[in-house]
Amino acid sequence: MAPLEPSIAVQDSDPNAQLIDAFVVPTDTGSVVLIDADYGQLDAVAGPFQIALYSRLPLSMGELAVIRARVEADLFTHAVRTAGEGRRWLLALLTGLLELGVVGVLLAFLFLNREPVHAVVAWAVPLGFVPGLFLAWRAVARRRVGARARATLEVGELLPTTAIGRDGDSLARLRDLWRFIDQPNEPRDLMRLERAARVRVRWPAAARFYRALAAAPKVSTPQGRLARLRARARGQWAAPHPLTYLEARSQ
Repeated sequence: MAPLEPSIAVQDSDPNAQLIDAFVVPTDTGSVVLIDADYGQLDAVAGPFQIALYSRLPLSMGELAVIRARVEADLFTHAVRTAGEGRRWLLALLTGLLELGVVGVLLAFLFLNREPVHAVVAWAVPLGFVPGLFLAWRAVARRRVGARARATLEVGELLPTTAIGRDGDSLARLRDLWRFIDQPNEPRDLMRLERAARVRVRWPAAARFYRALAAAPKVSTPQGRLARLRARARGQWAAPHPLTYLEARSQ
């Protein structure tokens, strides 16, 4: 796989940046850009975000700008959706402990005053408190995700420059995926790519992406690269969450 050449918009990563990996991967019709990132793990307080691009060939300035715009949109959407999670986790924890205590008292009362009908009630009591206990557990477990989402909305910054992807494992996975599709007489089939990503390359994110792409409803494709980029920028093609894909030129 030929290395990506540095340009004005593509350079070495910022040492303080948190990298968001973008991969140009093959599909049945050419290639797409796969954004493989867990936005819930990005903490804006620790530093700015930066896209790390892995590609066989350099992308144009327009393609890089579209990728950056989509990543910004995904970051904002995730932050808005999860900003409220865990905001009142302490209150939820106290409420959950109180409900757990009530369950214990009720079960103890039913045990000490055993009647045949109590056998049925004893099974129903815990079930009645399960939703509240689950919400309390979720609020405590997701408190950091919510805090990071609120930090993204308040101080989050995506650097305007795109970095060259340098991670060795990521480069090896991408190289192996392209080698698979470049084999002589190898048909470009999404499900074959899914199997290759899952079994041969051991890349779960790419395997999920190909499954989602294969299951997505077919839509008319605008003619020309600029037309495809404009359509993607306007959000005319839905992208499977949490992976984003963009039309890219054939590589």
